[in-house]
Amino acid sequence: MLSQEDVNFIENSLSFEEKASVIFLLYGQRNPQYALQILTVAGRAPEGEETNFLVDWMNHVPQAESWENELLEALTIMEQNLLLLQAGFDDAELRAKYFPQTAEIALHVHPMLKGLYHFCERLSDENAQKLVIQLKQSTTFAPLRHECMEIILLQLLINGNIELGLKQSGVESNVLMLTAACKAAELYDESDFLKSIASHYNRNVSQPNREQSDATAKHIPKDDDSPNTHARSNIPLPSVVQPATSSLESYTFDPARAGIVLLINQFTFYRETNPELVELVPSRPLKDRKGTEVDKSALERLFTDFGYDVLVEENITHHQILQAVQHAVQRTQPVHCSLVVCLLSHGQEGKVFGANSIPVEVRAIQQLMASERLTGKPKLLIVQACQGADLQSAVPVPIYEHDGLEGSEKTASVFMDFLVAWSTVPGFASIRHIEKGSWFIQELCAKLRQLYRSEHIMDILTAVINDVASKRGYGNECMVPIVQSTLSKKLYFHRLE
Repeated sequence: MLSQEDVNFIENSLSFEEKASVIFLLYGQRNPQYALQILTVAGRAPEGEETNFLVDWMNHVPQAESWENELLEALTIMEQNLLLLQAGFDDAELRAKYFPQTAEIALHVHPMLKGLYHFCERLSDENAQKLVIQLKQSTTFAPLRHECMEIILLQLLINGNIELGLKQSGVESNVLMLTAACKAAELYDESDFLKSIASHYNRNVSQPNREQSDATAKHIPKDDDSPNTHARSNIPLPSVVQPATSSLESYTFDPARAGIVLLINQFTFYRETNPELVELVPSRPLKDRKGTEVDKSALERLFTDFGYDVLVEENITHHQILQAVQHAVQRTQPVHCSLVVCLLSHGQEGKVFGANSIPVEVRAIQQLMASERLTGKPKLLIVQACQGADLQSAVPVPIYEHDGLEGSEKTASVFMDFLVAWSTVPGFASIRHIEKGSWFIQELCAKLRQLYRSEHIMDILTAVINDVASKRGYGNECMVPIVQSTLSKKLYFHRLE
């Protein structure tokens, strides 16, 4: 049994980066905000000054009987072999118990935290810096003297950009934002690693709680019957237990009352002359968006087939965009299942342009959609527009255009039952073929038609991200869509028969 003196010795034998790792593994699920506060204070302390946050954790962890196992597993995962030997533990025994090199299996630490720790360890300093630069374009980080990846991940957890998942509640892990950032930074192996650990975790989440009678008959405890559910959360159940359907609920969707789709298609642009607004007009004129008509037609056909009433607005001003969204919200009745807004325009980070070249903040559109009359209904916002001016290749291609303008403001969805799908990650241009339409919208429509019978929207969007990210322009241009979601259930579409 570890004493308080042992814990204090262990803590103050660790470097700051090692302390960040152990705090990440122990607090990442419980309270990432508090973990970040601890590390902020520790990062500003003089070099070598003692800390006692592990002793505090030991004395106040809710499941007091598991604190030692959690700490030992965290230190074993971190390969603190010598330190554990000094504390009187057998290194080989701990390794055999906790499987530190197997990223997908954890007994006491949350499995996704273990996987994310291994993800951090895989990154070279150069690749970590590339990823941090990419993430900073979409997330604000607190200024710290030490900027290690675990601290970055804690901030992503706090912001909701990463969701660890909770098996006993049927909540899946979501690392799509981090995966997309890896792809944008051309860290394809790391992106695949993230997909692998999330897929493994979610595969076990999709196995439901068994009926009490089955559990009793087979002498197998249900997940919620054990005082330490983490101990078995990643270990496959014996084959005698028969799987059933997923415990995660689905939103109601009836194509006869699907709801409203507002499709705003901006093709031509002029420069606003109102003296009060003229300073908001970009320095360079916005070009016509050739190819957007193809996207508009594909979306209109798709959502009509799913039973939606499609409202189309074209070449409208920034003020009319907000009016159109408000009108669509008002048109959505209690009987309707959902609301979808599609924005096809030029853009910059967190904004889209009206036909008068005045930008509208996407978060203002989200605020209109987050109406009380839509509480509990899924609200989808699909944005085909740039979030910056940079192409992910410096070579211009005549047949491709992008919907971008430089910008710095960032936005994110913080509303329940909300999904925002952007055609590209922040800071980069969104590629549109002048004859065939945009990569993102065309792939979205194709995948929805192909997969709607068997897959819910988040899985479909994962397939869209994967396929769009694999595309290349004639000059090797590429792009990565990004999805922000607070959906609390699975959303399946159905066609009108």
